[in-house]
Order: sequence, then structure tokens, then C-alpha cells
Amino acid sequence: MNEFFSAVRSRLATGVNAVIGALVLLTIGHASAQPVPANVAVPFYTPPAFMQGVHRHWYAPRAAEFATQADTLASAMAQLCSADATAAAQALQRSRAQWQASAIAWDRLAAVAIGPLLQRRSQRQIDFAPTRPELIARAIRSAPANALAMERIGTPAKGFPALEWLLWSKPLALHSPHSPACRYAQQLALEISDEAKALAQAFDELAARDWLADEEAAASAMSEMVNQWVGGLERLRWAQMEKPLHNARQAGQGGHNGHGAPVFPRSTSGTTARSWTAQWDGIRSLAVALEQQPPEPGKGLVALETYLRGRGLNPLAGKLLAAVQQVQQALPAAMPSATPADSAGLLIATKSLGKLKRLVEAEVAPALEVNIGFSDADGD
Repeated sequence: MNEFFSAVRSRLATGVNAVIGALVLLTIGHASAQPVPANVAVPFYTPPAFMQGVHRHWYAPRAAEFATQADTLASAMAQLCSADATAAAQALQRSRAQWQASAIAWDRLAAVAIGPLLQRRSQRQIDFAPTRPELIARAIRSAPANALAMERIGTPAKGFPALEWLLWSKPLALHSPHSPACRYAQQLALEISDEAKALAQAFDELAARDWLADEEAAASAMSEMVNQWVGGLERLRWAQMEKPLHNARQAGQGGHNGHGAPVFPRSTSGTTARSWTAQWDGIRSLAVALEQQPPEPGKGLVALETYLRGRGLNPLAGKLLAAVQQVQQALPAAMPSATPADSAGLLIATKSLGKLKRLVEAEVAPALEVNIGFSDADGD
């Protein structure tokens, strides 16, 4: 009977998550991509103008947003760890809400990982998955007191997943002021904040760079971005969505993992739908125009679709826009499935993502004179 009620609660929670995800996607849809009217002239863009727009109007603002959220998370964790017994519950809720806001800002920024995100190996440093509870417990016992001590802690016990596990799976350990678990959680938040500040500074420097003065560097950076865009799309499709479903089915066939429910990223905090939406927002915003008026070179974000139109490749730009819109329409039904039996919507969404990926690899990248290679974000 307990298993029955547990399953019911799980399905209800998933339903709420699905509704939240759909609402978020619908909200984004108000600023969804619009086809450029036929009577609007599109400038001829170059790789320098493309990279200048990407850094100034996408990465630098997103990195600044992440730094702000992460700094607030560090403050929230400090307040939690100094709260008395009467204020602990409220402080925990504030910390959980701020963890979610910070994770979403990170997911949007890192959806297409270029430049500093790759050079600093930021994803491994602050978003290593899967979480390793036994390593977290060992790290808590070692009681790292500062950033230097944290360097001796392995990445599987750090970052957003580790802090998520502590905030939702072990909250009682954080109710005790100055407990070892709370002190460790505070160090995790500080480390995330430090990485966010470093990324914001690095992207600010790239935004200030005169890309027009170095066309060769801009062309190389554009090639990297297109490759990482494909890698980010595949990471969302496979690692985030389809692989957990595949693993659950395999476990169910082997008689493991209870009912064979997929374990999606961010599921411990109930943030899976919002995480997928944020990642898709990052991928989509770099792919298709959100405004009907194309920006002047160097004065706005030039999406891949707009870049193609500026080169006179309107039919291909239209195919890219249609493929993106297909994903946009499919995603709400995939937010996210509770069991493999409920996976129809998720598989439709991953099929749409796969179709978009193949289009970019086979047609868009060659049109941009970009060779697609293997990316760290590729699935296995």
C-alpha cells in the first residue's frame, strides 16, 4: 500500500512539473522566433560581426546574470548556516529557491559552451553528474574550511548536483547551525559563485574585444560556436532526455531500480522541466531570430538563421526556422515523463531535436563553411 501511495505522489509531482515546464515554454513562446518579412533587407554579416554580437548581446549578459544569482546563492547559504532553530526552516526554503534560480541561470549560459566555459572546464567543475553521495559524505568529514581546501575535493562531490542533494535529500543536516554538512554546503555555494564571477569577467573581456580587427580569430571562434551548438543540442537530446529513459528501461528489464522510473538531471529538486527549458532557450536564441528587424552588423545578436539570410540563403534559413519551431511545439509534452510507459511525448521531442541536429550538420554547417567535429557535449 505504501508503494502505491508513493507511486501516486510521484505521478502527481511529475504532473505539476509538466505543467510548470509547459507554462515556462509558453511564456518563452511570446518571444518566439518570427520569420523575417520578405520586404526587410538583411545585412551581409561576417564572422567578426557574428562573434561580436554573440559575445556582447548573449554571453556577457547571461554570464552577468549567472554571477548575480550565484552570489545571492552564496549569501543565502551563509544565512542558512547561521540561522537559529526558529529561522532554519524559512532559511532552507530561501536557499532552495535560490539554488533553483542559480541553476537555471547556469543552464541557460552553459547550453552552448564556448570560450571560457570550455577553457575553464566549468561544466565539470560545478555541474558534475551523477551525484556521488558517498563522496559528499567523505568530503563533509574532511571539513574543508576555504577555497584552498576545496581544491583537494574531487569534482564528483562538488557543484550544483552535490548542493542539490544536500538541500533536498539531507535537509535535516542543514538545520543545525554551523553543522559540518552546512559548512560544506556553504563552501560549495562559494565555489560556484567564484566560478560564476570568473566566467562573467572572461565574457566581459570577449565582449569588449574588437573582433573586426581579427577576422581569422573570429572565423575560428564561429566554427567553435557552431560545433558547440550541435554538441549542446545533442547533450539535451541524449544525456538530459533520452539516456535516462534508456537506462530506466534497461534497469526495468533487469529487475532493478524499482518501477524503472527515469532519473532525470535536476529531478531531486523538481527542477528538470525548468532546466530543459533554460537549455533550449540558450540553444534556440543562438539559432533563430527573436526579432523581425535584423540588427546592424556589430550592434545586436545575429542568430544563425539571420546570418544565413544575410548570405542570401533564405530557403535554408526557412528550413532551420521550421525545424526549431517543431522542437518548440514538441517540448511541452516532454516535461518530463514519469515512467518509460509515459515516454511518448519525450520521444517525439527527442526525435525533433535529432532532426534539427541532422539539418545543421548536413546543410547549415557546410553553408557556413564550418566542419563539424566531435564535441565534449556529444552523447555516447
